[in-house]
Amino acid sequence: MSYQVMLVENNLLPLPDKLCTELGIDVGDILIFEIADDRTALVARKHTDQTLDDEQLATAGNMARVVSNKTE
Repeated sequence: MSYQVMLVENNLLPLPDKLCTELGIDVGDILIFEIADDRTALVARKHTDQTLDDEQLATAGNMARVVSNKTE
């Protein structure tokens, strides 16, 4: 299974609700990003350790926490 999502302004990667539901991704989850072997795609998957703090994420350099961009 693969999906194509384009970066938007400020290099944000939008994850539509439908996609998150299908992949089991929730707000607060930590994702790890890797360049695909053929260097044409960025592969994202849930990191095995969901307890990392923001400093650890910044140090890793290839991880991000899923945040909501909805204003309610």
